[in-house]
Amino acid sequence: MFPFRLIACDIDGTLSMDNTLSLRSVHTLQKLQQQGVSIVLCSGRSYPDVLSLRNQHLLALDMLLLNGAMQVNAKGQILHATAIKKQSAKMILQMLQKEPIAIGCYDETHIYSLEEEDRPSFQKHYLQSFTDTTPVMSCFKTITETDLPKTILKIELLEKDEEKRQRLQTRLSTLQEVKVTTSGWDNLEITSPLVSKGTALQTYVAQHGFTKEEVLVFGDSENDLSMFSCFPNSVAVANACTQIKNAARYHCKEAKEDGVVQFLEMLIKHAV
Repeated sequence: MFPFRLIACDIDGTLSMDNTLSLRSVHTLQKLQQQGVSIVLCSGRSYPDVLSLRNQHLLALDMLLLNGAMQVNAKGQILHATAIKKQSAKMILQMLQKEPIAIGCYDETHIYSLEEEDRPSFQKHYLQSFTDTTPVMSCFKTITETDLPKTILKIELLEKDEEKRQRLQTRLSTLQEVKVTTSGWDNLEITSPLVSKGTALQTYVAQHGFTKEEVLVFGDSENDLSMFSCFPNSVAVANACTQIKNAARYHCKEAKEDGVVQFLEMLIKHAV
């Protein structure tokens, strides 16, 4: 028997490195589902992104998205969403507006790019990075009540300068109104202080009657750390950041080598 009842897996940098899944990954995940193992994708991505990926491979999976701000079931129904308070989002965006960085916002179904003269375009960067997806992208030009999205689940900043990015992260981390993390070397992700992948996964586990020992977690980036802190059986891919590697109980090969799948196949083999 497979030793875990639930697999919770990050996508980018963990299950995938190129915005798609290998046939080997799809086959293994489907095999585990047939054996009664539940699988939930835990990602910083938006719903349009993951919907495209899921439909591409015909995978019916539950999803915890936008770093846990939104829960979507295998039928595509949005079960829960936790937004940043409107005044907090406005205050954060006004503060960030002074910085020459790309800024994007997410609600349940749309992605919004702050488009101003002399500001790097979040929309342009996003569409270059996710060429296989067709997100619903909109723009806003001012940070006012009428121009801002009605609901903001996540704010994302793109900045390649490490010193500037670390300065912004340090500053944002002092604010009680939000939580800040990162999923890559060039971004910062801001959500409600009530939101994290770990918190969302704990809620999901309680809803479905699993114990924390029955959960196997995979990740690679700082935004996965909360899952590793909440669940004892955690696996870091070889390309993971140092924090994740140090927090992990187990380790597997890099994402580009299908490290997650190789680890799962090993568990399947030994369960026979």
